Amino acid sequence: MKKIFFVFFVLMIFIGGIIYGKEVKLTIFHTNDTHGRGLDDNSIGYGKVTAYVNQYRALNKNVLFFDAGDAFNGLPVIDLSLGRANLDIMNLMGYDAFTAGNADFVQGGKQILDFQKAANFPFLSSNIYYNGKYAFKPYIIKEIDGVKIGIIGVSPMNSMVATTDSKLEGFKVTDAIKEVEKQVGIVKKKADIIIILAHLGKTDPEVNVQKLVETVPGIDIIVDGHDHVLIKEGMKIKDTFVVNAGQYNEYLGMLELRIENKKVISAKEKLLGTEDFKNIQADKNVEEMIQKIKKENDLILSKTVMTLPFTLEGRREFVRSGQTNLGSVLADAEREYTGADVSITVGAFLRESIEAGPVTYGKVLSALPFTLPTVTRNMTGKQIVDFIEHNYKEEKIITPAYTHVSGMTFTVDFSRPAGSRMVNIMINGKPINMNKTYVLACNEQISDFGIRDTKIEKTYDITMAQLLIDYINKHPDIKNPENRVTIKK
Repeated sequence: MKKIFFVFFVLMIFIGGIIYGKEVKLTIFHTNDTHGRGLDDNSIGYGKVTAYVNQYRALNKNVLFFDAGDAFNGLPVIDLSLGRANLDIMNLMGYDAFTAGNADFVQGGKQILDFQKAANFPFLSSNIYYNGKYAFKPYIIKEIDGVKIGIIGVSPMNSMVATTDSKLEGFKVTDAIKEVEKQVGIVKKKADIIIILAHLGKTDPEVNVQKLVETVPGIDIIVDGHDHVLIKEGMKIKDTFVVNAGQYNEYLGMLELRIENKKVISAKEKLLGTEDFKNIQADKNVEEMIQKIKKENDLILSKTVMTLPFTLEGRREFVRSGQTNLGSVLADAEREYTGADVSITVGAFLRESIEAGPVTYGKVLSALPFTLPTVTRNMTGKQIVDFIEHNYKEEKIITPAYTHVSGMTFTVDFSRPAGSRMVNIMINGKPINMNKTYVLACNEQISDFGIRDTKIEKTYDITMAQLLIDYINKHPDIKNPENRVTIKK
């Protein structure tokens, strides 16, 4: 009898050890910063992404599918529907969660709240409030094969400058790191593994994933977006594994986790590109919806609206680090339209180059998708210079706030200390008067470095795209702009 009991006891310990030490495999597919480009023939395509994830799910039960924000703005067929077309497609794709990015607020707070109601997947953000309450769920918990996964959302600090204050009435963004820290404290009591679905990026000096991990312990995984910079195989920051699938539906992120004793013991990231999808047939339902959306908008977007004698440079790496002719011509158009002394635009608004020759409305909208009006503000010479100086605090700066100018020229002398590097500053051919008040034109959305605090004098209800179209048609023999900024090293 004792022998039987001993064998039974040993057997129970063995079985218990197997159960306790059970290995769980979890695959997380993820996208970010698509900006509607899954409808674009240059991307993988939403249809193929959906088919791939669905085929994988048919063979593997432990699968999650996330999007880390900036989905509802950026491609003309999406913008014409104010983002709704992209939501309708995402509802067919099988997402498990979505975190709101800054560009998702471009159409206003009411629009994204309506999207949340219409979505068949949860919107997450722990640091966006509406009328004093969470605008979205701060977290959700999913149970996968006995393992509880806590998923916390967090949005960038510039979410509330994506559009005008009037369109964001009642909304507030709070400190991203503090809010995540608060939610981690709550979720770790309920979940075994903590994933942050973030729209923070790696490049913002104030709030980024590096600072988040260094400040908040206990985060297992960060699925990130915002900076459009992919992490090819993921990266480890302390005990946290971080992934980012880049931009524009160019890649589908595939993160494979091995979990043992309800702890992540390994993480392996792979970015799936167009080559991985060449033999994948697009999902029928998604593809039919895409074609329907394209057909509805084709008459508008395929119309030729202007002819360019030269290509306008709008590639991200150039417009965020130096003057380009797209920025210069757009600023010229704003200045002429408003009669301002000076006009500025910023790199964040310039999304694509526009090739020389006949140009369709769709191509203009791809390059200039934002729809907020042009405004004028009265600013002193010193205020204008202070605003522009931030471009030159470092020699190789890349920033969405990089300023393109019209009506002024200057030299940047990097031998001088930061904050006083702009010299030989001229406004309309005359030396700048730091105390004089000038009329400055810009898009209403420009908000960084104190400019949003300056009173709007006049508002012109015309988009950047229409400004450019009208300006080019008015000046058919336009010459490529001369350089307005001289760099001295």
